[in-house]
Amino acid sequence: MQISSNLFSAGLCAIKTSQEHLANAAQAIAKSNSNAVSTPAASAAPVTQTPHLTEQLIQLEQAKQMNQLGARVLSSADESLGTLIDIQA
Repeated sequence: MQISSNLFSAGLCAIKTSQEHLANAAQAIAKSNSNAVSTPAASAAPVTQTPHLTEQLIQLEQAKQMNQLGARVLSSADESLGTLIDIQA
């Protein structure tokens, strides 16, 4: 049972961490978009923000994958716990 408890904790931790990364990246994207809208239209502004935007989009994808990984860990832990309960019964 102790191992399964640790698996649940690891899965939940991965999901929580991914949500924090997702929120940070989304906030950075929103800030960069609001700055681009409030400044006068200059041809250099979109070019300088493209690497920043790309980095944030990559972080969004990493957060998505981390969330999926956490969900798989939780699913595996749930399955293992179910199997242990079936064996004990």
